Amino acid sequence: MAGLIVKSPYLKCGGGSSVSGYLRYIGTRERVEILTDDRPPTRKQEQLITKLTKDFPEARELGEYSDYKDKPTKANASVFITRALEENWSQVQQSDGYMKYIATRPRAERLGDHGLFGDEEAVNLEQAMRELDQYNGNVWTHILSLKREDAARLGYDNAKAWRNLLRANRNEVATAMNIQPNHFRWYAAFHDEGKHPHVHMMAWSTQPGEAYLTRDGIRNIKSALTNQIFKQEMLHTYEQKSQSRDELVREARRAIRQLTQEMTRSICTTPEIEQKMEQLAGQLETVKGKKSYGYLPKSVKKTVDEVVDKLEELPVVRECYDRWCWLQDEVESYYHNNPRERKKLSQEKEFRQIKNAVIQEAERIRLGEISFEDDGISQTDEPEHARNESQACRELWRIIGNEDISLDYRDRAVEKLEQVAERGDAHAQYRMGQLYRDGPLLIPDNHKAKRWLTQAAKQGLPEAQYGHKRIRI
Repeated sequence: MAGLIVKSPYLKCGGGSSVSGYLRYIGTRERVEILTDDRPPTRKQEQLITKLTKDFPEARELGEYSDYKDKPTKANASVFITRALEENWSQVQQSDGYMKYIATRPRAERLGDHGLFGDEEAVNLEQAMRELDQYNGNVWTHILSLKREDAARLGYDNAKAWRNLLRANRNEVATAMNIQPNHFRWYAAFHDEGKHPHVHMMAWSTQPGEAYLTRDGIRNIKSALTNQIFKQEMLHTYEQKSQSRDELVREARRAIRQLTQEMTRSICTTPEIEQKMEQLAGQLETVKGKKSYGYLPKSVKKTVDEVVDKLEELPVVRECYDRWCWLQDEVESYYHNNPRERKKLSQEKEFRQIKNAVIQEAERIRLGEISFEDDGISQTDEPEHARNESQACRELWRIIGNEDISLDYRDRAVEKLEQVAERGDAHAQYRMGQLYRDGPLLIPDNHKAKRWLTQAAKQGLPEAQYGHKRIRI
């Protein structure tokens, strides 16, 4: 169940309707006494509940109704009946049977003579009622509810906390209702009742006809208040979710990099991905301009999505994605009652980075740029043939790729690497081929690049063979 439940019915003023009576009711009603025994509901309560759920089917969605169904006691019946009546005030006030029940109900946590609060430090109940009696527009009766355990844990089990919350967010509520802040009028009262303490908030515009509230507006009110109430808890969850997202992107990048490197040795363990990556590399041949997901034709995007969804099937990626989905569900649970439908990895907008990583690797395949440089992959995760690279070659390559080191020092490292390559080191020859092909420390020279890559390939370095065949002279 969502952390904060928001209901927003409205009442029409004028025509003899008793909107001011509702204000008096919410402002003077004390909390229902919580019974300490588990006595069964009375026959009259059962009859009234049957009538309520028939007249107002949406009452079955209330948390109080779930509590009553799970444990049908006299106390739970009383709490549900009260909430159902309050949420359907405009219809209830026209029924003598319902009104007779309301008249016998106890009364709200009081802040002086009554429980009303608003923008003013002290609310004059009689004056507020006269204001409503003279008003000729619609008045919304927001009902904001928390579970008892949440209210107690977060400090929203008292009127003062709710008053501060609503005062701090009154402009957000006004905006959601399409009311100019200086036209916004509201009063509220806190009812500390049962397992679902709640607030009744009456809100309207001083300009009749200005206000209107859509489903999106209700969601905006709920979002603004939820963000405040659960702020600290949500910050922690968002932090964990961010870490989980980064881990998933990292693992997916590592997986696609390793798979493309395996392709160069014809030992790819996932032929479905290999086939799709070759298909994508071919499609990229026809793409002009920027090669990132947002700029690709639909047919190419479809191939990228298919690769990402295949990556999701890899155990290490699936485990990370499961963790992220669980945290996303935690966030969603603050806003929605029903669990969200799990999407495929390719359909989650937060993971555009993975799609672009797939595109980058396909482009490497297309251009013959399969290499061992890290991009976030640790040396222990590199394929066996990369770990066979000599320590001298590896250290020189690390210096060359480190942009924090002076350019002069990196240039000397290139000279030393070339000396190692001339002594016949296949990995050094492969690195020199990369440098002549890609720069930036050497002026690109495809002839020299192919010469070095060909020498490395003759010594049995498979990635060099794959690379030199892709160079166009």
